[in-house]
Amino acid sequence: MSDQNPIVGLVDFSAVAPVAKTLWPGPRRDYVSPGLIDPGLMRFFPSLQEGDVADLQWPYLRKDAPHIWRRDLRGVRNPYIGVLSLDEASLLHNNALPFRGRRALEIGCHYAWSSAHLVAAGVDLDVIDPALGHADQMRDVGASLAPIGPARLWAGFSPSIVPAVRAMQPEPWSFAFIDGYHEGEAPRDDARAVIELLADDALVMFHDLISPHVAAGLAVFADAGWSVGLYNTMQIMGAAWRGKATPAPHVADRDMPAATAEHLKRFAPLS
Repeated sequence: MSDQNPIVGLVDFSAVAPVAKTLWPGPRRDYVSPGLIDPGLMRFFPSLQEGDVADLQWPYLRKDAPHIWRRDLRGVRNPYIGVLSLDEASLLHNNALPFRGRRALEIGCHYAWSSAHLVAAGVDLDVIDPALGHADQMRDVGASLAPIGPARLWAGFSPSIVPAVRAMQPEPWSFAFIDGYHEGEAPRDDARAVIELLADDALVMFHDLISPHVAAGLAVFADAGWSVGLYNTMQIMGAAWRGKATPAPHVADRDMPAATAEHLKRFAPLS
């Protein structure tokens, strides 16, 4: 794999209307829901930088949300990929906490900001991302996780690699975070690959459900009879759960715009 070329080429979004017609008018801020734990991992990611959302072209970015959007400066091949807001990262961490010591899966790690919040929750984590095939990115992800805890890093494409990674350990996954390629059928394909490989008591999270393609991944779980719901965060997170698993409570920022997109109406609100 070439270290000069991105894993995924640029997508033409010129025909897609942006979801946000206006910008948040005031200074942006970080937010953590009352009652949730922020593990304080920002100090391990000095390469995270606040970005100006006005400059970003992805149509599914909620530019009218009040929270800080950050990117990792190490991401030179794909410099406009953002990371979870602090609100979203803390929510991911708190949903993973009940699964401490149990096996978990992450599809799509970028430079490990989300992975770190899972590792800090104490789960036994498998991380799948084709970009880990770049030697520098594998090294940087490993360096970011080193002060927090171990994870198994797999350089490969989902969903094709998912069954092989599952087979490397006897236990099923009890928690999963699906945040891989967002376009077309990819989120749905990831969901279909993962759903058959989960424990009876399991919880799955998605990020960027403001995109209808990602929401189609959550719908795979709803159609299979799982309980599902939405968190009203900067980019809207979703959860699917069954058995004894329960999603973490979340109080949305009072200034967060409502999650009113047509493709989200089938999912119940969790915040």
